[in-house]
Amino acid sequence: MKNECCNNSSFKCQGTTLTEIVLQNENLSGELSKTLGNVSSLELINLATNKLTGSIPESIGELKQLKDLYLFDNEITGTIPASISKLSNLEKLYLYSNKIGGEIPESISKMQSLVHLYLYNNQISGEIPESLSKMQSLAYLILGNNKITGTIPESLSSLPSIKMISLEKNSITGEIPSSIGNLSTLENLNLEYNKLSGKIPETISNLKNLEDLYLNNNMLTGSIPTSFEKLKNLQELYLNNNKLNGILPESLSKLKDLHIIYVNDNPDLYGYVIENENIIDCDYSNTHVCYKEKSTACRTGAVKCTDDLIGKIEEAIDIENSDGDIVDIEEEATAVLDDDKNKDETPEVEQEIKQEIGDEINDEINDEINDEVDQGLENNLKNVTTTVSKEECWSEKYGFPCCESKGIKAIYKDKDGEWGFQLYPYHFGWCGILKNKK
Repeated sequence: MKNECCNNSSFKCQGTTLTEIVLQNENLSGELSKTLGNVSSLELINLATNKLTGSIPESIGELKQLKDLYLFDNEITGTIPASISKLSNLEKLYLYSNKIGGEIPESISKMQSLVHLYLYNNQISGEIPESLSKMQSLAYLILGNNKITGTIPESLSSLPSIKMISLEKNSITGEIPSSIGNLSTLENLNLEYNKLSGKIPETISNLKNLEDLYLNNNMLTGSIPTSFEKLKNLQELYLNNNKLNGILPESLSKLKDLHIIYVNDNPDLYGYVIENENIIDCDYSNTHVCYKEKSTACRTGAVKCTDDLIGKIEEAIDIENSDGDIVDIEEEATAVLDDDKNKDETPEVEQEIKQEIGDEINDEINDEINDEVDQGLENNLKNVTTTVSKEECWSEKYGFPCCESKGIKAIYKDKDGEWGFQLYPYHFGWCGILKNKK
């Protein structure tokens, strides 16, 4: 005999076996039955947009065939039952817009088929479980508008299929982990309205598929990475209401898909409006971003450029460019030592040298540059030592001169002696520090 219930559009059966329940927006009330798990043949449950109360029954874990569970937009309370981790075939879990509290159970990582995890707009607390990184199929992690604390786990960078991470409107602290740049499949990153601090990681520019970036309303500092010009698919960029400084990169004008940019309420941010005709919505208010007389770009909130403001902007640009020169010096110095001095050394010694350079080179070069700028070229020339004879200059056998400037600090020491690094007007590059004669 045919099962009469399957004649109803709200139920679907295979033969006489019930496989789907669809009762969305039917003004249902009451609690979910504790015997719900007895209908083990169910593959889909949609009870969304009703007035259901109570908690999700532990028996939910018995629905081993379940693929889709839609309980969003109700008044469900309690916590997420640990038994839900038994749903090994579940692909979509939509529990958003309820009153669910407690923490996300660590065991949720056992749901290896889960693609959609929508928990936003609840009262979920605690930290983001490290175990989420084990969810190989997870593409949508939507946890916004809860009471989540702690930091963003480094382990999230191990999610191989992730497309969207939405953690907005929580109380997440700490810095954005640089490892987030490993998420090559990520299309949308929403971290707005948290308590994040530190700098914006340069590694975000590795997210080649990123379309939307929301970092607004945090406590981020530092400058906007110029490497953002690599985000060719970026469409929306929200960096407003932070403590960003430095220069707004003009290179953002290269992003042809960018149509929204908000950098307002960063009082120490300087620069010019982004000259990109595709930008249809922007906000530069409460910054030192200005528009030039002939600019036709979106300029909401920007001030008109004055000679004084242009001077400050150009000065800031020069400072940022000089910082870039330091990086170039470091890279060249490392390359010189690797290619010449160390060409006959063992790999172990090479690694030791690189590590030593990584720890000390930046401070050393910065000190040298600052000394030379402060003292002036003329004063530096007074510090040149007397001519060094070839007999005294032990480093010449490696193709490097001895240091001409007094006060050069040792950056690396090997069996032959101590190595320094000197800048213009002397020989540019590595030099051997003369050994003191007794």
